[in-house]
Amino acid sequence: MESEDDDEPGDRDGDGDGDGDGDGDGDIVAAHDAELERGWEFPAGPIPPDIDSAASDLEDAVLQPQPHHTERQQAEAPLGQCPTIEEFPRRGAGAPLHCAGTTAFKSYKDKLPDSDNKWAPFTSRIDYEVAKWAKLRGASSTAFSDLLAIDGLYDALGLSYRNSHELNQIIDRKLPCRRPRFKHEEIIVANEAFDVYSRDIMECVKALYSDPDFSPHLIHAPERHYADPDKTVRMYHDLHTGKWWWSTQASDHTYICAAYTGATVIPIILSSDKTQVTMFRNKSAYPVYMTIGNIPKEIRRKPSRQAWVLLAYLPTAKLEHITNKATRRRTSTNLFHACLRHILEPLRVPGEDGIAMASGDGVVRRGHPILACYSADYPEQLLTTGIKSGECPKCDVPRDELGSPDIPVKLRDLAAILAALSLVDEDYGMWTRACQECGIKPVFKPFWEELPHANIFQSITPDVLHQLYQGIIKHLIEWIKEAFSEAEIDARSRRLPPNHNIRLFMKGISGLSRVSGTEHDQICRFLLGIIIDIRLPGNLDSGRLIRAVCAILDFLYLAQYPCHTDQTLALLTEALTRFHDNKSIFVDLGIQANFNLPKLHFFCHYVHMIKLYGTTDNYNTEYTERLHIDLAKDAYRATNHKDEYTQMTLWLERREKILWHNNFVQWRLAGDPPPQDRLPPDMDYRRSIKMTKHPTIRRVPLDSVVRDYGATFFTEALARYVVRTNQPVLSPAQLEQEASHVILPFQTVAAFHRVKFHAINAHGHRDSTVTVDSVHCQPPRKDKRRQIVPARFDTVLVNEDGGGTTGVDGYRVAQVRIIFTLTSQATAALFRTPGILPTHFAYVEWFTPFGQPEANHGLYKISHLIRNGERLASIIDISDIRRSVHLIPKFGPVAPREWTSSTVLELCSTFFVNSFSDRHAYLTII
Repeated sequence: MESEDDDEPGDRDGDGDGDGDGDGDGDIVAAHDAELERGWEFPAGPIPPDIDSAASDLEDAVLQPQPHHTERQQAEAPLGQCPTIEEFPRRGAGAPLHCAGTTAFKSYKDKLPDSDNKWAPFTSRIDYEVAKWAKLRGASSTAFSDLLAIDGLYDALGLSYRNSHELNQIIDRKLPCRRPRFKHEEIIVANEAFDVYSRDIMECVKALYSDPDFSPHLIHAPERHYADPDKTVRMYHDLHTGKWWWSTQASDHTYICAAYTGATVIPIILSSDKTQVTMFRNKSAYPVYMTIGNIPKEIRRKPSRQAWVLLAYLPTAKLEHITNKATRRRTSTNLFHACLRHILEPLRVPGEDGIAMASGDGVVRRGHPILACYSADYPEQLLTTGIKSGECPKCDVPRDELGSPDIPVKLRDLAAILAALSLVDEDYGMWTRACQECGIKPVFKPFWEELPHANIFQSITPDVLHQLYQGIIKHLIEWIKEAFSEAEIDARSRRLPPNHNIRLFMKGISGLSRVSGTEHDQICRFLLGIIIDIRLPGNLDSGRLIRAVCAILDFLYLAQYPCHTDQTLALLTEALTRFHDNKSIFVDLGIQANFNLPKLHFFCHYVHMIKLYGTTDNYNTEYTERLHIDLAKDAYRATNHKDEYTQMTLWLERREKILWHNNFVQWRLAGDPPPQDRLPPDMDYRRSIKMTKHPTIRRVPLDSVVRDYGATFFTEALARYVVRTNQPVLSPAQLEQEASHVILPFQTVAAFHRVKFHAINAHGHRDSTVTVDSVHCQPPRKDKRRQIVPARFDTVLVNEDGGGTTGVDGYRVAQVRIIFTLTSQATAALFRTPGILPTHFAYVEWFTPFGQPEANHGLYKISHLIRNGERLASIIDISDIRRSVHLIPKFGPVAPREWTSSTVLELCSTFFVNSFSDRHAYLTII
């Protein structure tokens, strides 16, 4: 546990969690939520008559059991551990050819003017830092020029430029280019010219491969990872642990065969997606991004590491002058493929023959750039593959069989499709008929037709964002709103207790429009819990619906694991089977007639694709969606909206130069980083507690502890803690007797209103930049506007007796009332060995121990632990708190309208422990 002097920058409410529920502005948000709590809502409907569905639910649960929590723990036990590694058997794979004699940073240094000046081409640290701020964080070029025009500022700072124009000249002329420049070209399709702004893809590949920031981490050869020393359970995480790289490296092709020294596969990952760059003018951009699979996914998925390159801006013409819709769609498709065919053409020869490529440390290998993955949403997948809407872009399952779990799936026949496409130059009629027989559109020379070792139907990857969150989860929420009363769903959504990982929808969820993937993610975190007790119309059994929802959520969370084994992939298959076994409830309710949904069908490809290309975080479109902000929207805002692509590309080039130069400056200041071992798969199990250095309130009177914090038996609990610490062998009766004689030598305690948690990676390093969890315990107060902010006392998971990394054995849920410290004088007076005491304590009220999870949904049910009509409370060491826990009230058939979000933990007696509140909870609360 560590202390901090101040809150992290950029955290407006001071709690580090970004949820806006701390002091200041966060108090205003909390007060606004409290006002919404008191707002009007639909009155509760009549409580439906009792129906004896419990027996039928239980009977069905026996027939269709969920995997036992012990079985899941056993399956997930190897995750996050160091694997047993089998290296590729032929030594030539990824072997160096020679050393270039110089590193990328040294080569870059030689190209700078005045290379002895560590800030060159800038004159000083201030000169460089202001330039970096202007290009990465600053305002518009005009505003920056106006700033420097302030009388005396230029001289006071000692800058080498007086305005944006002079700064741009320094960047353009004196900073070497490490990433290729954009070219403006015209592509002719249907006798019409279209503007394309693109880069040489081979130069982009070399730029990524030679980046010294990545060179210590680059992967040059495939590996097989196993969860056991006997190599019986295969493990999949990064792309090089999948079967695709191994089989490609082991191919019998003359040039890529690993027997030839230095043959290094460079997996190309592409992503394309049209995006809006303005809110109102309907202006769009069509970026294409690329990265290479040699860079570990832990780096690729962080935008700040610059591991993705903007490869091109494709034309966004709507072709409205073509009045025939079919002709317009065909022309649009041919334009897309013509552009990508031109952009990817440089991959053909190096993909076959290889090309000498130097990494950032100067080591040269023979690289074979090969298209591995194409990450896109469903419309883009259809456009890329040439498949018709409503069908699967990967396999040939008929569209009216997509909802069947029993139809065997196999990839489309690439050889037959290529043969059909080759007829385009021979006979137009034969070409169109052959394409139709193969199940694809007659696309004129698709870009992937001549790419070496590429199978586009295999390269189309799962898309968690659009297939799950914006696909089936979106459908599932709509089905649930149809199955139950929207008013009741909204009432329950408004009455959930607050938690760091839960967004409170104080207006409900039924009225949301244009719901984003992030909002669907937030709804998923409590969706199962709010439907547990609601009755279905017509006295239909709700057990099937709950099991179906639980199965989809299990699939969602399992699909996003950063590491998988053969055993956990079996859990993924089992979750999908469970949904198919119970989905008929939506047909019985009249909500769905069938389930022939391409996005649902794609679920059956997930296990195979994870085995091929590693886990889904290798190719999730969520990362490229984030790139839209930096590389499309921000770039557009930096222009004057006239001839914008020329300005956007120039803005991006200058930004990339500054970012690369910043890495170079850091290298000059710090030198080469020490060698690093490759991280094992990081499952994010471990967390560390971080407390503020100073308490929120230095002196809280003991009567205020009882009155305002609700710590009713604070003095009694602290007396028992003192006796138990000093005399741990006493019996309960003796402990009570001794505690009655303890006199506290103080009248105030120092109180802390929040605890923060940071993640610890596989190397044991704590990431203090992100607060992954927090616990709040603060009494009611008034915000800046004098509005009442309700009290908040969060619930936590406490390690009561030897709790492990996963599972609930040894843990119990408690509600934190106050976190406090004692003065050194008080600890010396109370304890016999004050030097070994914890620094922070918490007064908590206990819930009942964990029992068995409920049959249909797998959640644990707990209640307030009551003794003699009062809640049982204790003092604990703050380090015994594992994490926050979100509890979902057991609402019954109709949610009591007197409950509110801020009072439900006090008014409700029974709760379900929400294991879907975040991925860490799903992993650990088993």
